[in-house]
Amino acid sequence: MKRLIISLFLTIYALGGVVGQNITGCLVDDNKAPIPYANVVLLSLPDSIFLGGVVTDDSGYFCFEKPDSRGKLVRISSIGYETAEFLLTKKELGTLILKTATMMLDEAVVVGRRPTYSLKQGTLTTNVENTLLSSLGTANDVLKRVPGLQINDGDVTVFGKGTPLIYINGRQVRDLSELEQLNSKEIAKVELITNPGAEYDAEVKAVLRIKTVKPVGEGIGGSVRTALQKGELWSNNQQVALNYRKQKLDIFGSLYYDKKRRIEKQEDLQTVYADQVLEINGKSRSPLSLDYIQGEGGLNYQLDDKSSVGLRYTINHSSSKSSVPDNYEVKLDGAPYDHLDFMNRMNGDGDTHKVNAYYTGMWGSKLGVDLNIDWLYGDSESNQNITEHSTAEGEQTVHARSASRNNLYAGKLIFSYPVAKGTLKFGPEVSFTNRHSSYVNKEQILEDSHSKATSDNQSVFISYDVPINKAYLSAGLRYEHVSFAYYEEDIKQEEQSKDYNNIFPSLSIFFPVKEWQFSLGYAARTKRPTYSALRSDIQYANRYTYERGNPSLQPETEHNISFQTMYKYVQFSIYYSYTKDAILSVTYPYKEDNLVTVFGIENISKWQAYGASLSVAPKIGIWEPIWNFEFMRQVLEGKYLGKQKHFNRPAIAASLTNQLRLPWGLIFSADISCSNKYHSGYVLNKANMWVDCGLRKAFLGGALNVTLQANDIFASMRNSFINYGEIMTFDKWNYNDSRQVRLRVSYRFNASRSKYKGTGAGEDEKARL
Repeated sequence: MKRLIISLFLTIYALGGVVGQNITGCLVDDNKAPIPYANVVLLSLPDSIFLGGVVTDDSGYFCFEKPDSRGKLVRISSIGYETAEFLLTKKELGTLILKTATMMLDEAVVVGRRPTYSLKQGTLTTNVENTLLSSLGTANDVLKRVPGLQINDGDVTVFGKGTPLIYINGRQVRDLSELEQLNSKEIAKVELITNPGAEYDAEVKAVLRIKTVKPVGEGIGGSVRTALQKGELWSNNQQVALNYRKQKLDIFGSLYYDKKRRIEKQEDLQTVYADQVLEINGKSRSPLSLDYIQGEGGLNYQLDDKSSVGLRYTINHSSSKSSVPDNYEVKLDGAPYDHLDFMNRMNGDGDTHKVNAYYTGMWGSKLGVDLNIDWLYGDSESNQNITEHSTAEGEQTVHARSASRNNLYAGKLIFSYPVAKGTLKFGPEVSFTNRHSSYVNKEQILEDSHSKATSDNQSVFISYDVPINKAYLSAGLRYEHVSFAYYEEDIKQEEQSKDYNNIFPSLSIFFPVKEWQFSLGYAARTKRPTYSALRSDIQYANRYTYERGNPSLQPETEHNISFQTMYKYVQFSIYYSYTKDAILSVTYPYKEDNLVTVFGIENISKWQAYGASLSVAPKIGIWEPIWNFEFMRQVLEGKYLGKQKHFNRPAIAASLTNQLRLPWGLIFSADISCSNKYHSGYVLNKANMWVDCGLRKAFLGGALNVTLQANDIFASMRNSFINYGEIMTFDKWNYNDSRQVRLRVSYRFNASRSKYKGTGAGEDEKARL
């Protein structure tokens, strides 16, 4: 194995060393900002014969590899800039400046459109700045239009990869409400990486990087935003953000408040095929409320042109209340057995404190350094008061309290150094997590539980990225050591406490063929169970249903192969995934009463899936549609009623988003999303469809933005499914108050985003918490 690894890196290094007399340069505008996607052609003199052409990358860099010796002139052109020519007096042209070109026609500025989407070096880039996407409203609205992404009620998932690691300007996003707080006009571009390298934790299957518009000017800037939303109930949120910038110092702070109110409607049928057939038919209409507040502040200091340090503190507080009245009709072997009037009142509170400190810079002229140190503390408590009136078993009251307390310390150090034509990255990452959990049932219907889990994670990685002619190769290895300990009543449980040592390789190659761009990648990944899944207690839902964790869960290991291609505005991808010891939700009978169903979580020996996606994003006059089509099929069997059942029904989904530029600066959007009936794990998800539309306009030169949005116009969005267990089914119909009208108003003054460059450490442990 060691010889194979050494041979791999020696081969990459040797390929990277094949260098010729390349012609290189870096293109910037009048403000010294890089100009990406500019056309650079090499010409002969005096006849101006075309000898080759390249396009600048995101940093404005271009390179002619092994150029024709007749090349004497470089001509550069880009939409929105004056075409320029440069004589070749040397191979390294250095920094070249293009002047901005603006035409005024009857006081209307003519601005060219650059491609909205591009695929390069395995990264799918969505350009937002100076496109129609910049007027959408928030980062969430932008992400809905990124190929391969799915946004549902604020949750972000990547097709075939699950939940991505999200960064804003290199800082890892721990709270998804930040995406709702980020104005789309502040976004320069969004980068989606579906085969992350070794520098990312082995649990990370996809990375989403949001980069904001570079700040201009000094002084105080900020933004104010408010949104009002009406479904069956009223909701609202407000945000104030301020930023002060003076020379090398940058101080920032923000306050965000979100008040959500909604009505959730549900009908379900739980059928248990034990010695007798038990049918539980329930119906509920539940008011839910959530109040969330976040405060944040920090500073950055630019040490020099290449180095900066910073500190950020974030505090979150959330409180929730719900009252779930349920009426259950219970039958046993088809005959009426029980009528249950059920009321579940729950309230919860939680606080989280997070601190990140960073340093990024250059040591000498070549060695890049990126250091992040993180601390996180969180505690939460939930109280449950259940009252049941049963015609068969009388009245019962259940009082339960669950609580958790978390501590995390983490650090990550990344070095980067140019080697031959490529870049070598290496460094360590460490984290230590301590979590306490408890569950107390006053009536002792279920046993009390007090547990503790600790995890000591140590890892080191090395990767090498290198251009080879027109191709680009990236290879990496990551070693991870995890020491996990589990305690019940302060007694260490040796069976659940284990050490893990794993090596995770990754390899990807990108290459263009004329106007086509191709990317092929392989990676080994892992997924560790969340700390809530590792709890040992059994929690009470109703007298026929319990929920429990599983402290014996093992990490799963996934092997993933993916392929992407892009031609102009068409993007296509396919993938195959094999997972060992996959973690899936399961249902099984309670050992002391087989008429009681337990919803839990277990490892299965293997799980396989494959899929494909197609995105088409043309620009047709005033109409800019984005059409996404997805196919996914899992390979899975499970036991149901004593027989093996296949759970292989494929998922076919489509989302058709449309934007139209109307007169008077109005922008109209209409979006349609739908999916068929398909299997996911041991669940059959039912078909779904919904329609959204919106109208938006900017005032005061773009400083004031007003958006009117109607979501799920026909109230057709559902969260409905059938869950299969060994001897039961749970058939659920759910409507989550998704038909809503929303008015959002935002105002920005002297707008500028913080320069904060902290990336965070211990991100997998934060996610597990």
